Amino acid sequence: MQITTPVRHAVFMGSKSLGLNILKSLVKETRGIKWSIIHPNDSTDPRSTLSDFNSFAREQDLDILVATSSQAAKAMLADMMPDIGFVCGWYWLIDSETLDGVSHGLWGAHNSLLPKYRGGAPLVWSILNGDEIVGSTVFRISEGMDDGDILCQVAIKLDTTQDISDALFQIEGELISKLPAKWSELISGVATVVKQNDDDATYCGQRNEEDGLVDWTRHACDIHNFVRAQAPPYPCAFTFLGQTRIKLLRTRVFPGIYYGTPGQVLRRNKQSVLISCGDGSAIELMNIRVGSDAHEESPPQVIKSVKDRLTTVPISPEALS
Repeated sequence: MQITTPVRHAVFMGSKSLGLNILKSLVKETRGIKWSIIHPNDSTDPRSTLSDFNSFAREQDLDILVATSSQAAKAMLADMMPDIGFVCGWYWLIDSETLDGVSHGLWGAHNSLLPKYRGGAPLVWSILNGDEIVGSTVFRISEGMDDGDILCQVAIKLDTTQDISDALFQIEGELISKLPAKWSELISGVATVVKQNDDDATYCGQRNEEDGLVDWTRHACDIHNFVRAQAPPYPCAFTFLGQTRIKLLRTRVFPGIYYGTPGQVLRRNKQSVLISCGDGSAIELMNIRVGSDAHEESPPQVIKSVKDRLTTVPISPEALS
C-alpha cells in the first residue's frame, strides 16, 4: 500500500497504558499532523487510564471523545473524517463501513507474529504452547480475522523463567522503539507493507477466567507454561485445596523424575511446595494467592501437610476424611 495523498488528520482509538504510550510515541513522531482520540468508556475497569489520556490531550491540545458504545464511536469517527488511524486497547468490533470510511485505513497491534495466532488471546496461547519467540504485529485492520497487510513486527526471546508480564513489558518497549519510524514511513508513502500468507495462518479462541483451571495429569512443563501464560495482570491459573481456590503465580519444574498421584503434595519446603504432575513429573509452587486475596503468600503457609491434595473441583473436608 502506498499513500499518495497528504495525511493531515489521524485518530487514535483505544485505551490502557500500552495504548497511551503508543499514542505518545506517534504524536511525538508526527508533529505536523492533527491527532484526535476516541476512548471507550472503561470507567468500571480498574486498569483504566482515562484520566491520563485526558491529561495528555490537554497537554498536547488534542480533541478527546469518550464513546459509550460501538455505534457512538462509529458516529464520532464519521464526524471526524480522519485520514488514518491507530487502534490499541479497543473494546468493540469495527465494521466494514467504518473501515472503508478511513481512507488510509485503521491500523492496530496484535500480540503475535502474524499470520500465526490470529484471533483471541494470542500471547497467552503462544506461551501456553511453550514458544520461545513471541512478539507483536502492526497491521491494517480488515473485515477478516487479523489478516490485513503488515506494516512491521517486533519479536522477543522469552525464557522459561519469564511470564506474560515480562513478555508484555518487553513487547511494549520494542513497539515504542520501532513503530514511530515505521508509522512515519507509512504516512509519508514510502513504507513497505507485506501481505500475509494465509497458508501459514493459525488461529486461537478467546479465553475466560475459568479456562485457567490446572489439570494435574499434564506434564509439569505444560503446567509451568500454563501458569506463566496466565500470570498477573491476567486472572491466573488456579486449583483447589479442599474448597479453597488457589491461584498460582509462579512455579518451577522439578528437574528429575518424581512419581506420585497427580495433585499430590510431595514435599513441603521452607519457601515452596512440590506437587506431583503427570508422566512422573513434578512442579514446585513458588508464589500463590488464596481466593480473591490480592496478597501473595508462601505456599507452605497455605498447604500445611503432605496429606493435602490439589484438585480440579472443590472438595469438602468430610470427603477427604
